[in-house]
Amino acid sequence: MSDATLILGSITFAVMLVGLAGVVLPVIPDVWLIWLAALGYGLLAGFSGWIGGVAMVLLTALGVAGVAVDLVVGHAAAKQGGASWQAIAASIILGLVGLLYFPPLGSLAGAFLGLFIVEYFLRGRNVRQAWTAVKSYAAGCGWSMALRGAIAVLMIAIWLAWVWLAAL
Repeated sequence: MSDATLILGSITFAVMLVGLAGVVLPVIPDVWLIWLAALGYGLLAGFSGWIGGVAMVLLTALGVAGVAVDLVVGHAAAKQGGASWQAIAASIILGLVGLLYFPPLGSLAGAFLGLFIVEYFLRGRNVRQAWTAVKSYAAGCGWSMALRGAIAVLMIAIWLAWVWLAAL
């Protein structure tokens, strides 16, 4: 392995660690940053034949799975906890607004607030039922982070295996 490849690999790994941190920090991309780092590495260092190709296919599938988990799990848990589609839509919209105006935690605050307010009024100003929906959503967000964290770690492990096998 040349010095240039070693430096490129170190930079790629550092960017991937930033992507791993993005699992818990909403303003930093997570699995897609890891995927982009691996793609950049492959374009600059070479894909090493079939090894890099297989690795990129696996990384792409995991990246798509990570995004799907992010979009589905939290809101599915809210729905299971009794949240209406209106409250879920409000949580998505206010989560995006919170992310734009109050990063990094504004997205979570906006999502929770949107869900609570809509559920509160739809349920006849019943705080207990609205809070149950918010707790279910929070649990779903926790599961989403845990699953995306596992996916991110697996993506980094696949990239490391790619680099190791290519160096043999």
